[in-house]
Amino acid sequence: MCPTEVDRERLVATVSGVGPARAVMFVVLAGVAAASAGETGWWPLAVLAGAGVGSIYLYRDLDSRRYPEYWAAAGWLATQVPLALGIAITGGARSPALSWLAIAVVSLVARFSRPAIRAGMVFLGLLLLVDTVGVDPTWTLEHPARTMITGGLLFSVWIFAEALLRSDIEHRDRDKVTGLPNQTKFSGQLQLALGRRERRGGTISVLAVDLDNFGLANDSLGPRAGDRLLLHAGARIARAASSAEIVARRSADEFLILLTDLRDRTGAPSEPWVSTKRAPQEIAHAVQAALAEPISIDEREIYLGACVGIAVLAEGEAPGNHERAAEQLLAGAQLALSSARSAGPGSVTLYDSAQPNSGRRLSLIARLRKAIDAGELVLHYQPTVDLHTGALKGVEALARWEDDELGVVPPSEFIGVAEETGLIERLGVWVMDEVARQARVWDQEGLDFEIAFNLSPRQLWQPHLLSRMRTSLEAAKVPFDRFVVEITESSALRDFDSTVALLREMTADGFRLAIDDFGVELSSLSRLLEIPAHVLKVDRSFISALATSPDAAVMVQMIIQLADKLGMCAHAEGVETEAQRRFLLENGCHYGQGYLFSKPKPAAEIPNFHLGSLASRVIPVQLDAPTLNLDALSDGRVERT
Repeated sequence: MCPTEVDRERLVATVSGVGPARAVMFVVLAGVAAASAGETGWWPLAVLAGAGVGSIYLYRDLDSRRYPEYWAAAGWLATQVPLALGIAITGGARSPALSWLAIAVVSLVARFSRPAIRAGMVFLGLLLLVDTVGVDPTWTLEHPARTMITGGLLFSVWIFAEALLRSDIEHRDRDKVTGLPNQTKFSGQLQLALGRRERRGGTISVLAVDLDNFGLANDSLGPRAGDRLLLHAGARIARAASSAEIVARRSADEFLILLTDLRDRTGAPSEPWVSTKRAPQEIAHAVQAALAEPISIDEREIYLGACVGIAVLAEGEAPGNHERAAEQLLAGAQLALSSARSAGPGSVTLYDSAQPNSGRRLSLIARLRKAIDAGELVLHYQPTVDLHTGALKGVEALARWEDDELGVVPPSEFIGVAEETGLIERLGVWVMDEVARQARVWDQEGLDFEIAFNLSPRQLWQPHLLSRMRTSLEAAKVPFDRFVVEITESSALRDFDSTVALLREMTADGFRLAIDDFGVELSSLSRLLEIPAHVLKVDRSFISALATSPDAAVMVQMIIQLADKLGMCAHAEGVETEAQRRFLLENGCHYGQGYLFSKPKPAAEIPNFHLGSLASRVIPVQLDAPTLNLDALSDGRVERT
């Protein structure tokens, strides 16, 4: 009856939630049976007591039973015994209580719809009038006990069905680990608050709270202890934010708090900055103070902290559409939280909607989320070529996005937002799936070049990244060594030991590994020795500076030599002039990508580029070890001195 574990959990929670309603039903029926004992005797009370005890036994400890749905069904049948009793003592087959047996069944089936339940009860109320008053009013006056029983049955069914519906709705809106409302419930409450603000005025604040050190504690203690830690943390956040309208768990170790400060009457004086700056920050600091106290888990004291991002809809700001305003507030809180994370543990950041481009940024977040879900992004592929011959060696997958409202959004803008808000994880999954699909198409066309794609730092922190990569890329049915995984050196140096272990697993599976943007940040050469990389990519900033900076030329030479000594292949990014190509070749770099060869292209154009690169090869350059002439690089000529 319950196809999944989630359905079973919902059933158990629902049954537990309507326990008080069952008790009320039995008490009402017991009162009715006692009132009619003069006519029917006391035996109905004995039957009622037996049904009550039986249902208690059947419903008890459902969560520990092997097949809770069958025990719950048996308990429901036990609760129908009083209904059958009412039918028996009110006339058997001619009893109007027969109709209520039907509505009991219908109410359970239709428990997800309150209008359906109420419509059914109205219909049965009409049947009651027809069966009792309309058919034989005299009989009704002569048998008041029977009329009371049928009315009591109707009332009991109504109470039971409404309680069942309420319990189920509450369960769907609750997070099962912490017991707090979930994001769906939070969003609904936020929209209701926006409606009240529109009528009364005032301010609304959304706080996004992210637990510091939870990932480390969860990895050390295990998921069960991690769930208990979240339960305690959620309770502390809720107590610290007791003045909030709602506290919810968003996902993983992130929570949301809704603060409202609405005027009591239209036109009342307001002090918007009291609400919009001081109160939310006070709540944020209260939450941090509550989490600073140790939490005892398995006789170990765990210390958590929190970063908090705050977004405010201040007095006088027009929210427009409530759904859109809710999305913008949530997005603003996420942006502020991202800034707080970047600032370090324990930071609190306020999102200022008055900042330049803040409106576009919020719109971009909301539309990017929908664009990823709807598959509106596309991948273009930039060729990597042999600098000697121009032959295609591989391609790098690059995401592109053109939005109906925002126009063409540059990757530098939407990739940064995706990183800050966590959307990069969903975007990364889509990229891998799309790369696998395209690799399969090219393989069937006989094209066997490498395909590179990027992994962000946040993706490297995902617990099941490698298994997800295997699942996505196995669909291509091509060897894993055709895929080049690109990571930046900065992401490799964060949580270095865990990252290196993951990268070694990747290369053991056959994936090739490239370190992107090498040399941009301060590099740890000792750590570089431990990373199992195959490719070292020279950042485009060094290539573009070759014509103006002797230091850049030295850096490029050093990176190429370092790659050679460590057994890696050097690739240059951003090659745009013939002089740059020649300089790279002279210094031992044999592969590169850039506008000199091709801009990123749609997948459909890559086969023609491949054929063209084979047909018209660049004349190989064979020069002895040279020194660099900057004037020659600047005007496209190369001279040896």
